[in-house]
Amino acid sequence: MFWYDDEVLSSVNRYEEMLKKRTRYFFDVHEFEDIIDYYLDTRNFAKASFAAEHANSIYPTATSIKLRMAEILIDQGEPAKALNILNKLARIESEDYAVHLLRGTALNRMGKPREAQRQFEKAISLADENKIAVLYNIAISFENIKQYKVALKYFMKVQQMDPENYYLHYDLAFCYERMEQYDKSIEHYHKFLDEDPFSEHVWYNLGILYNKKEDNEKALEAYDYAIAIAPKYSSAYFNKANTLSLLDLNVEAINTYLDFLDLEPDSAAAYCYIGECYERLEICDMANIYYMKSIVLDDKFADAWFGKGVINSMNGSYDLAIEDFEIALSLNEDNPEYMFSMAATYELMEEYEKAIEIFKILIQTEAENSTIWDAFAQTYGKLGNFEEARNIIRKALQNNPKEVFLYYRLAAFLLLNNERIEGMTILEEALKDYPEECNYFFETYEIDSDDYELQAVIKKYFKS
Repeated sequence: MFWYDDEVLSSVNRYEEMLKKRTRYFFDVHEFEDIIDYYLDTRNFAKASFAAEHANSIYPTATSIKLRMAEILIDQGEPAKALNILNKLARIESEDYAVHLLRGTALNRMGKPREAQRQFEKAISLADENKIAVLYNIAISFENIKQYKVALKYFMKVQQMDPENYYLHYDLAFCYERMEQYDKSIEHYHKFLDEDPFSEHVWYNLGILYNKKEDNEKALEAYDYAIAIAPKYSSAYFNKANTLSLLDLNVEAINTYLDFLDLEPDSAAAYCYIGECYERLEICDMANIYYMKSIVLDDKFADAWFGKGVINSMNGSYDLAIEDFEIALSLNEDNPEYMFSMAATYELMEEYEKAIEIFKILIQTEAENSTIWDAFAQTYGKLGNFEEARNIIRKALQNNPKEVFLYYRLAAFLLLNNERIEGMTILEEALKDYPEECNYFFETYEIDSDDYELQAVIKKYFKS
């Protein structure tokens, strides 16, 4: 939030009155600077641009107005036009640090950070008493082009010169977060909170960081602080609800999503996620109601169609489930979760060939997903094609060689395909190293009571 003195607000009001009445009032250069800065601060670039053009027509030699015109062009995504103005200014005002600062900013936006760096160094050398502001603006320039390591270097220089400025901890935390150095980011946010413990936005950002670190209990605590400070902070309610859902606290999550909906009643996502919570609680009727509410609000919300399909599949309405999955996939093409659920539903319908076609597509992009390979193999197993099931598990192991359960599956399919010697060898190797996962073998292969050799091998390594 910016604070403006009465003189600035008076200039802005007079200027807007002039435009409204379509007349002419006198404004000196300083007043136009205040008016343009006011619009820039409030992110009203259209008004800032209009005011700058107006001022330039009256004061065509005023460097300060041209600098603001260049700044506006940079903010509007036209750095090359801004650079044209600044290059002309540089020939007249070569010792003005602001010219070089904005030239560097424009060059950064144009993807020329090395050239920008030279301009920034020139600006620093000329800045004198404005050096802190120049360094800070250079940091922001690099932050805006996502060069967070470089931005961090300049923020640290500012901190060395202005160690009492606790607001810098926010900037440092932001950069560290973008660099995925979450512990350092958290450290700086806490330093900010040491000075300003009632910043709901910092508590909210901390919640996000703790979520990224999978420390969801601390994330909840952070969101609760944000909500306590700002009871209508809708994003904090939403993230808190998501976190409760991650912790499988589904009832609490539902209540928190409802709190969020009190503030933002048109959120299709919130209704959908309430549906997911009811789905996990196995309250299918309520899940379906909330999925439908989500679809009514936004019939292009793919997850809601998917959730509705899952409920229909659980209820045995397989044809309806397939229709829902098809709509979901039309909105979110090739989503592996949607495709997997569709394949599983086709299996429940005993339409194994359709399931197989989906699995063939899935493994092209999900080669490291052992669950998909396993389901694919078992589909062939249900068809009695143990040779193909065995081949698929072999391919799965090429991409997932450390997945122990796949060795048990391979052993089972080899035995089912009458490849007893290799099957017994692989089974014994798996039993020797990981006997506790033997259930994966039993799920696929039923031991004949007369198969004393197999029973002996299992008893040797696996005692139940």
